[in-house]
Amino acid sequence: MRIILALILSILINLNDSSKSPTNNVNFNLKNVFQLLKGSVLLEENEDVEPISSQELENLLRNFPVLVNDTICTQSESCARNWINNYNDLLERINQRGSYLEYKFETDINEENERELIDYAPMSNRFLELTKPTASQFLENCDFWAPDLRRMLFFAAQGIIFKDEKDVIEFSELSSKLESIYATAKVCETESNCLTLDPELSSLLKDSRDYEKLLWAWKGWHDQTGPKMRHIYARTVEINNKASKENGYKDLSERWIEDFEDDEFEAKYDELFLRIKPLYSQLHAYVRRKLKGVYGLNYPENHDPKLIPAHLLGNMWAQSWDNIFDIVVPFPNEEQINFTKVLVNNQYTPIKMFQASEEFFMSLGLFEMAPRFWKFSDIVKPAGRNFQCHASATDFFTGDDFRIKMCTSVDDENFYTIHHEMGHIEYYMAYKDQPAIFRSGANSAFHEAIGDTIALSVQTPKHFKEINIIDDDTMTKEQEINFLMLVALKKLAFLPFGYLMDKWRWDVFRGNVNESNYNQKWWQMRNKFQGLESPVERTENDFDPGAKYHIASYTPYARYFISHFLQFQFYKSLCKHADHQGPLYKCDFYRSEKAGFFLKKMLEMGASKHWSIALNTLTGETEVTADAIFEYFEPLQDWLQEENSKFLDDIPGF
Repeated sequence: MRIILALILSILINLNDSSKSPTNNVNFNLKNVFQLLKGSVLLEENEDVEPISSQELENLLRNFPVLVNDTICTQSESCARNWINNYNDLLERINQRGSYLEYKFETDINEENERELIDYAPMSNRFLELTKPTASQFLENCDFWAPDLRRMLFFAAQGIIFKDEKDVIEFSELSSKLESIYATAKVCETESNCLTLDPELSSLLKDSRDYEKLLWAWKGWHDQTGPKMRHIYARTVEINNKASKENGYKDLSERWIEDFEDDEFEAKYDELFLRIKPLYSQLHAYVRRKLKGVYGLNYPENHDPKLIPAHLLGNMWAQSWDNIFDIVVPFPNEEQINFTKVLVNNQYTPIKMFQASEEFFMSLGLFEMAPRFWKFSDIVKPAGRNFQCHASATDFFTGDDFRIKMCTSVDDENFYTIHHEMGHIEYYMAYKDQPAIFRSGANSAFHEAIGDTIALSVQTPKHFKEINIIDDDTMTKEQEINFLMLVALKKLAFLPFGYLMDKWRWDVFRGNVNESNYNQKWWQMRNKFQGLESPVERTENDFDPGAKYHIASYTPYARYFISHFLQFQFYKSLCKHADHQGPLYKCDFYRSEKAGFFLKKMLEMGASKHWSIALNTLTGETEVTADAIFEYFEPLQDWLQEENSKFLDDIPGF
């Protein structure tokens, strides 16, 4: 979906000369043309060929009705309805080709596939050039038209048209370079022993407790990615900001924020972080103290005692800390469920993990995966080709083709990631019958929250008992604190990182940060918001933001921050619909078709309604709040405050 969002709705060019379209007749219906191409869409189950060729798409674009100068038609609701129907038909085909080419490139990174993806960019740009001006003109006259039509026109009138075709081609080429650098980066111990991020470096950071070895892996990855991206990234910012201003935006940040349909979004974004910061500070202080007890003698002389070296938290970006649970577990003598060991002992394989995730969704009355999912998803790292291991889900816009690519290992982290990605697939399947322009989440944060909401239920002892992994789901108070600590290391620890990623990029897009101080400002934010420091000196020759996939791939990140609040709101509501009694953190809504009914009702809406209406459908609320997070973690918050109060020389804060 990234190429659709980035190239169709964000970074598309204007090829000028829309007047050369062969018809301005709104009664021309693209469905007549689509019937000729139908065979290329309804594929046999065992075929994996492109759903529409470049030439077929060119023909459709050439025949699309351009009405920007038709003042009579653009004031007519019936004309607008016919035009938007044609628009949706063409958008579906644009998305089919974009999804296919991106998936093809990311699962086999080579020059040929990269070239195809680059060549596709002007075609998607041509689509926006043809449609945005007409949609904007319709929008000026639509105050009393049907709400669904007004909303479709509103979306169709968004986006950025580049005035120079050279810019979009250059951006597409540079974007591919950024992704290729990230996907092919390796850290070498010797010439013949090189480690990729997944699974080797990630496993090292997860399992090793050797300070110097962790430092080697962290520094190696950051050195092999960011510096190669720095100048490329700066140029992509120039290109995007130029186009943003040409389209009436102050800069690209305004376009990104526009997707949340809230004039006060940034203020609310900041408020959510401030609301959660005191709880995060309590967790940070506790973890900081535990890590110092293990690694303190290794800390550099200039170490700030209030900060944590970023390489010690079990994750390359320190965005989740659950891999160091063994170091920080509050009550180490209490028996704990080692879910990775459970998976291995029960002979789980990657495919069995995916089947378990599917079964949970189906128990709610949601969808089983389509045959093409099992046939064509790439769920383990292949040999012999460069493969983008960052897990992702793709909607091919054919109604029966939805896939996940992932370098799956059999462990608890991958098990929850599978639920996250399959949550995307369930969302795709739920809204597949919506018009193409509504085939996305209520907003991007909704999409990220669905699978994680399910994972909150899956990880409970109650669920483990339900699926016969354990015999008894009762917990002592100490075990409950241990359980909540493990969840907090995944969820609470993420929030400052999720918050700062786009705070940094918004500042870059606004010119408050530039190539001369990229890295300085990055670490200032990581100090300020996460309470972390670089374990070694970093300079402006480095580009440490580029060590994160979403920077290299130009994927907006505010969605992940917001999704962490939404998933707890969704979870609380589903637990209520499932008639759960007791503390929120003990809820498992497995097999509750009542809960599934309300979830499905929200998912089926896609983007057809404002996100606040979708939220209200499931939760009865219209705003994103932190209330459910605080309810969930209340026992842990009380325990952390009491535990930290014992150390007067090490109070929370940084």
